[in-house]
Amino acid sequence: MLIVTFDHGDEIDACLDGALAQAGPALAVEVVVADNASRDDTAQRVRAHDGVRLVEMGTNRGFAAATNAAYAASCADHVLILNPDCVMEPGCAAALREHLLARAHVALAAALLHDPDGTPQLFARRDLDLRGALWTFTTVGRRLDAARGGRARAARRYEDLWAGGAPREPVAVFCPAAACVMAARRDLLPAPFDERFALFFNDGDLCARLLRGGRVAEVVPAARAAHGYGTSVARAQRADPARMRAEWVASLRRYAARWWGRPARAALAALLLADAAAGAALYVLARRADPREVRGTLGGLGLPGGPPPLLTPVRSPLSRRRRGPA
Repeated sequence: MLIVTFDHGDEIDACLDGALAQAGPALAVEVVVADNASRDDTAQRVRAHDGVRLVEMGTNRGFAAATNAAYAASCADHVLILNPDCVMEPGCAAALREHLLARAHVALAAALLHDPDGTPQLFARRDLDLRGALWTFTTVGRRLDAARGGRARAARRYEDLWAGGAPREPVAVFCPAAACVMAARRDLLPAPFDERFALFFNDGDLCARLLRGGRVAEVVPAARAAHGYGTSVARAQRADPARMRAEWVASLRRYAARWWGRPARAALAALLLADAAAGAALYVLARRADPREVRGTLGGLGLPGGPPPLLTPVRSPLSRRRRGPA
C-alpha cells in the first residue's frame, strides 16, 4: 500500500490503522508512506506504527513523485494506492486483489468510496474531451451548465450509475479517483504516475495508459472505504487559490497534449484564454467572477498577469520559444 502525506497528522493514524488491519491469513500487507516534508507531526505519527516504512521526500514534490517514490520502496505483486484521508473497511484490500485475480480484463480495481458519514461518494469520472472541459472547467461553462441543471457535470461524474444508490455489482468506469485503487505491479511499470502531472490529472493519465490496450477499470462494491475527498487539495486551495488554478490549467493542458489531437489542443488554449477574458469582464462589470481564478488561468497559460503554477512548468501557447514542458 502506497500512501502520500503532507500535513496529515490529524488523519494518518486512522488511515494506517485501517491499512494494517487488512492483513490476514491470505493477504500479507506492506505499507509505505512517502511524506512530502510535512510541517506538522505526520512523520512522527507514521514512525510510531510498527510495520510501516517511511520515505521522507525532503521537499514537497507533489503527489505523483511521492507515490512513485513509495512504489520504488515497495515490492508487493499488487499495489494499492491509498489516500491519507481514506480509511478502508475490513476486507477491502483482499476484495480488490481477488477481483483483479479473477478478472484478467480488469487493469485497475477501485474501492467503493463513501463520505465519513456514510453518504455515497461520486468519485469516478468519464474521460475528458474539449466539450467536457468547456462545461466543467471554465467560469462561463460552469455557469451555463448550472443554469441547465448541471447535466455536463452530472454526466462526467457518472451520476447515472449512482442514481439508485451506490452500485451493488462491479461497474466499469474510465477513471476512479486514485484514493483507494489497486493494480498489478507489472501493469504499473516503470512507475504508477508520470511525475509531470504533479498534482492533477495523474490518475486520468494513468487510467488512459492502462486502458488503451482494451482493459478496464472497475469499481468493486465488495471493497469499501470512507474518504475525506481531497483534504490536501482543499488546504492548498484555501492557501493560494490563484496558483492552484494555475496548476490545474497547466495540468489540463499537459493532459490534452498527451491524449488529444492538435486541433483540440489549440482550441483548448483559445477556450481558456477567452474564458479568462470573460471572467475578468464578469468581475469588473458585476463582481460575479473570482479574480483569483482569472489570474490562475492566465498563469496556467504562461501569460502575463498570472502567477506560476505550484509545481508544473508552463509556456505560453502564443510563444514560439519553449520555456518548459507543455
